[in-house]
Amino acid sequence: MLLRAGRVAVSVVALVLAAAAAFPLDALGPRPGAGGCPISPAGRWEGGDRPGELVPADGAVSVTMCELPLPHWQGQTGVPVRRLTAGVGAMVSELNGLPTRDVLESELRRRESAKGRVLGDDLHLGEVCAPVGYGTSLSFVVHYGDVRRPAVVLVDRNCGTARYAGRTRFGNPGDAFLRLYRAQLEARPTPVSLPGCAAELSAADMYLTRPACRYRLDGDVLRLRARTRVPDDLESVRSLINVAMAVNTVTDRGGTESVTNATDCGLGRFTRPAALDVVWVGETTGAIAEVRVWRAPCRAVYAGSTGGRIPTAELLSRLDAWLGRR
Repeated sequence: MLLRAGRVAVSVVALVLAAAAAFPLDALGPRPGAGGCPISPAGRWEGGDRPGELVPADGAVSVTMCELPLPHWQGQTGVPVRRLTAGVGAMVSELNGLPTRDVLESELRRRESAKGRVLGDDLHLGEVCAPVGYGTSLSFVVHYGDVRRPAVVLVDRNCGTARYAGRTRFGNPGDAFLRLYRAQLEARPTPVSLPGCAAELSAADMYLTRPACRYRLDGDVLRLRARTRVPDDLESVRSLINVAMAVNTVTDRGGTESVTNATDCGLGRFTRPAALDVVWVGETTGAIAEVRVWRAPCRAVYAGSTGGRIPTAELLSRLDAWLGRR
């Protein structure tokens, strides 16, 4: 009887292991929509990992960057789907080059040890996540030239993880993708058509506005008060905006890092601006960036779905030079 029970137990374990090995782990995750992009956001990582490359490297023909708008972010509709068809091998290498938890933890310990600091036993990588509040859920879809289903890599920018088929790696390959995508666009440039300044904006449309435009609140409508084509060269404008949108931090004596130029203007009790400046910047790749600068009742600068930043004095001064004094 004991031997028979043991045989039953062994058989059950073998059956479970066989079923787990046969189950297609790449079928897990959000359901795909157009272009293979997920139609629901990535869930939280629950731990666990599998060895091996994050995605299959052989036979990849394209990589798509998907951004699914999240409900808490107003106005994020129609986020463009970017498809990389040149430099695909380089992008797949970027994905497979992301470190595992053990590798990243070892690197962090080595780096901090060189500074004379000793880290704790468990760094809780991927578990303790800062709620940044991104406007979109990010993923990358690797397409293959055969019958294989696409590999959908779910990225959690708050936790710094990238997941696919039971594997978890750490880092965000977004910058690498955009660098390759930009090179692809530059090789096949398209004409740039910048939007014009809308005559007025309703409160509901203020996150979807249209050169440089200045609006002032008139009742429930933001009305156009000034417009101009930005006279400065693209590089100086890009630098001006990038400096204004950069995250500035300070580190206290205890090693805690804090952001010094974040603001909740536009997200808290001030739900719409009384004075708003909008700048559109386009380049030969066809990419267009919209920058919204709140001037009243509080001050903030927004670009895309990033959090608000306190505008720099140089940015405000340049806007007044372009559009006239307020």
